[in-house]
Amino acid sequence: MLPIGDENKPTKTPYINYALIIINIIIFFFFLFQGWYALDRAVEEYGVIPAYILSGKRLQTLFTSMFIHADILHLLGNMIYLWIFGDNIEDALGHIKYVLFYILGGLFASFIHIFSTLLSLHIRPIPYVISELMTPAVGASGAISAVLGAYMLIYSNARIRTLIFYFFIITVVRVPAYYYLGFWFIYQLMMGVVSLTGISSGVAFWAHIGGFVFGMGVASILKVKHRSEKAGKERVYKPLVAPWVRPPLADMFIEADRVFVMAYMPGVEEGDIRIRVSEWDVIIEAEHGSIKYFGHINLPVPVIPKIIDQEYKNGVLRITLYKLSHWSGIRSEEL
Repeated sequence: MLPIGDENKPTKTPYINYALIIINIIIFFFFLFQGWYALDRAVEEYGVIPAYILSGKRLQTLFTSMFIHADILHLLGNMIYLWIFGDNIEDALGHIKYVLFYILGGLFASFIHIFSTLLSLHIRPIPYVISELMTPAVGASGAISAVLGAYMLIYSNARIRTLIFYFFIITVVRVPAYYYLGFWFIYQLMMGVVSLTGISSGVAFWAHIGGFVFGMGVASILKVKHRSEKAGKERVYKPLVAPWVRPPLADMFIEADRVFVMAYMPGVEEGDIRIRVSEWDVIIEAEHGSIKYFGHINLPVPVIPKIIDQEYKNGVLRITLYKLSHWSGIRSEEL
């Protein structure tokens, strides 16, 4: 699963987020163009080495490490996440607060990483495993994890466009943020526990965990307004301005491979009904004379965005969809 974008557009230009991405890219290629040796030296010189920090030395690396990346994949992965999720957090906090939030989140993540290296010395079952106290930690992922934590709390219902690799099929699905980021955090937590045993993976999982918790905590303390909920209220309010626009009475039934959606809309004809289907929702519109219906139905499971069967009888619309997991040779132009 790889995030490629979200459907939660900011209301103002995220200048700070753009600047952070550009700075990270410039610094990486500044050292890379000097050769791999220069890049390795930058990691050693500007990365956070827990033993030095605990001795009160090289404290500036707590800041500089946030802008150093070990290789191109490390940089690319971090910048994708920052590009997708950072603009919305800057939108919610404002430019100045976002800068402070980003830096403090990175600092907090580094301290949690340092604490985890100390903790692993006492609980690791294999005494001869080399400690990570002298291993430099670099990357923006601690600060970006704080961004993800805040996004999880503020925009939990936002849809994340995610690239899925399913055997020989590649498709894009819309995943709720709480689902995507929730599983991301669980994975970090599981791997973080494993890392405490002394088995190193080269990833500072506890920096990710610490940053994520920091982001959720700050968003909770500041009580940042949930913009998606506000937008949802506005969408509900608009039809009420015109009393002839009404939502259909909708229900659904889920089987092992199918989803049945039913909507009660008396007073219209089948030719008046328009339906749009995506992986996670169904939009139904109908208009006949002075009667108008509009309904947005969120689906609990992803579906193939193609109607298999449709029937309108006695005022009840009934459509059948296949679950996304049920391929059976079915192809859709939208997949």
